[in-house]
Amino acid sequence: MAQRKILHNLDYRAIMHPDDKKTVDWLNSLRVPYTTNWEFVRDIARHPTDHNIREWYDIFMAGVEYYTFQDFLRVTTSKYREAYNEVENQGEGINITNESLPKMHQQLVDACEILGVKEIPTYSTDWEYAPYHFSNGEKHRRIVMMSGSADLFTDEEMMFVLGHELGHMACGHKPYHMLLETFYMPFVNDAAFKAWASIIKLPLMEWYRMSDYTADRMGLLCCQDINAAITTMIKKAGLPKKCYNNIDVQGFIQQAREFEENFTDTMNRVVKVLSIRSAEFPWLVVRAGKLYDWYHSDEYKQIIDNN
Repeated sequence: MAQRKILHNLDYRAIMHPDDKKTVDWLNSLRVPYTTNWEFVRDIARHPTDHNIREWYDIFMAGVEYYTFQDFLRVTTSKYREAYNEVENQGEGINITNESLPKMHQQLVDACEILGVKEIPTYSTDWEYAPYHFSNGEKHRRIVMMSGSADLFTDEEMMFVLGHELGHMACGHKPYHMLLETFYMPFVNDAAFKAWASIIKLPLMEWYRMSDYTADRMGLLCCQDINAAITTMIKKAGLPKKCYNNIDVQGFIQQAREFEENFTDTMNRVVKVLSIRSAEFPWLVVRAGKLYDWYHSDEYKQIIDNN
């Protein structure tokens, strides 16, 4: 393929999918009250009748600080989820370095250079023979590439998935991803937490899908090859390995068009919306259609042409 362009001074916010940007801006605007006045809490427990409600309120408010929601997550769920992930990944996988796996390491270095990501995250592999990958952490950022991905993806497709994961990091998704991932941690059994989680889980999952639309855009900017981006999704959608030499990109895009156009009666629309919302990840057919449209937009062309 043609030499990939280094994309200077990328505006990550401008690249974000509109629904993703709107939700992230709203989440970032939230303020969470947090008290450091633990002596006050102990005093309530010891002497619950010493003050009336108004006095308790005044004492409480005097010790309250307001965190942004993102900062609050950094010192609560993100902190512990990140520690859990780091122990698990460090103990299970192989760290990808210039010494251990030089080609894979260089691909990450190249991807960071193309997208202007200054801090190269830790990179590791794990055993699962499937085209699967993920990233985690904010303070200690890490991309995990399953061994199946390294075997099944071409070099161009690897650049797409690396750009996808770097996109999540660059666009500020990880604190909220880790909040959602906390709901699945094995030791989270507190009934109150589960009740709270059940309320916010569905809207967070819906936003998670929007964040993948953004990350796909970053992946495309990284590989700069729409066919590689779409064939990555086709492989992830379940294409048998024996068919890899005859991948029908246009047929997959046509399937995306038909998916958007069909199910027009009321009942089918309801089923379609509920099915998409209950999915843990966005359906790859939908992702491919949205990315293909963005590739043919003026926005993508301007980013590439201006570099």
